[in-house]
Amino acid sequence: MGIKRKLFVTVLLAIAAMPLSAQSTVAHEIVKGNTIYSLAKEYGSTVEAINEANPNIGVRSLVIGETLMIPIPKDTLVNQDVDSQVPNQSNTQAPEYEVYLVKRKDTPESLTASWGLPDVEAFFTLNPDARIQWSKGMALVKPANAAAMAFKTPTNSKETNDTTASLGNDIHVACILPFFLDQYVNEGPGRKRSELSFSYRQGVELAIEEFTKDSSLVIDVQFFDSMNQRDTVQGIVQGLITNQPDLVLGPMYSSRLMQLKGTPLEELAVNLISKQESVRNTGLWNDVVSEDVFWSAIKSFHDLPKQQDTANDSTVVLPRKLLVVGINSGKSAKASRYLINDLEAEEYLLIEGDNSWIHNEQLAALDSTIGYDLVITENDPAYILDVLRNLRSVNLDYHWYTHEYQALDNGLVSSVFARETVHMFNANFTDYDREESTEFIREFRNRFERHPDRMAIEGYDNAKFHLLRLTQGTTSWRGVRKGFSFENASRENSFVEMRSFKNLRWELQQ
Repeated sequence: MGIKRKLFVTVLLAIAAMPLSAQSTVAHEIVKGNTIYSLAKEYGSTVEAINEANPNIGVRSLVIGETLMIPIPKDTLVNQDVDSQVPNQSNTQAPEYEVYLVKRKDTPESLTASWGLPDVEAFFTLNPDARIQWSKGMALVKPANAAAMAFKTPTNSKETNDTTASLGNDIHVACILPFFLDQYVNEGPGRKRSELSFSYRQGVELAIEEFTKDSSLVIDVQFFDSMNQRDTVQGIVQGLITNQPDLVLGPMYSSRLMQLKGTPLEELAVNLISKQESVRNTGLWNDVVSEDVFWSAIKSFHDLPKQQDTANDSTVVLPRKLLVVGINSGKSAKASRYLINDLEAEEYLLIEGDNSWIHNEQLAALDSTIGYDLVITENDPAYILDVLRNLRSVNLDYHWYTHEYQALDNGLVSSVFARETVHMFNANFTDYDREESTEFIREFRNRFERHPDRMAIEGYDNAKFHLLRLTQGTTSWRGVRKGFSFENASRENSFVEMRSFKNLRWELQQ
């Protein structure tokens, strides 16, 4: 990519400004970072057309310096809709361009507006690399005079949130894990983190092996032992800035992960396991679904049924009311207010109080002629059990809506969910009935001669999704355990599915 690519873009624009006759093909010399997919997108052609015009190549098997013939539609190569105010004579002002360095708060949309371009597609025509990477200090081509902006841009039917990387035959992956060899060998206090790192690394290795099995793509992965120490991570970061990879998996913990903020690696790095809010306010790829996403899913899903007319129906359906129970401070209070926002007073019941939990006793005196859709906004497992204890002391009809951080990550055993109707919203769940899960377990056992634990599955899912994103532009994917959804150019994972507890297991509902 680099300087050679930027010079090529400038030359291409200069050629496009000349009154050329239409051509059916263009010769393109391969430079580092080119793929069939990226070239098709850049020239307005298709992968199929390029492969047909160059039968000697296969997908992703490009060689730097090789010349490809790229078929281009007539209206893509020569713009026949030049603004009538700009005459096409030899004495017309020549388009001029200048280099612009991206500032911290810049976006393609803001620069489109400030530069006076007609739309964001015009911006991406000038700067095709900006579709798939964006970082502070990145060099952009900026129109320097009116002639440079006089030509309408070709119509591009593809969405602009494509995150496919412009890759050649090689993808370079860096994985920063809190492994500490000395602690691992001598069973020191850092042994647990090292064991976690070891499992995660095996998952990543298996994902890469599978990804390259039937492809000419070469993935070069380098693992770094950070020991979860600031100075060690700083040294790793400096080295990676010099030899920048295409993808950075980790570091794992938020304090070390935040060391990448403000560096050229920020846009390339992935948050693997941290739930800290500070991580969300960065340019990192955040694979961890925020609790706010689950509250939003619960609110969107919850639709209070109307009271059924039972005059001609022997089945009596109770009118239902949203029952929100929590603490009157902190994140619990914030979630409670969010859930009842926009509801009429008769549509919900809010029960909350201080940390004494005495307010939970009100649950034992609820109106039993009404059905309730229960949401508990405090995640303390002891608090959750206290709420359920009070509700179970009376004969009430209620359905409990929860999420994985309450139901799966709090140490609650399955018997807790057996006495009521429970619906869980989650982004992480290993369903052993899925063929993909059993296939992964079989491959992992064959490769490493042990059963995969949670961190091995996390490593596999995270690595495979981001490789799919880089090479195929994938934005949504369900892994063995983790689901991914990065829509509308977002870097926040918003994947959610709903499961109901039936027959002592969580069954997928949507």
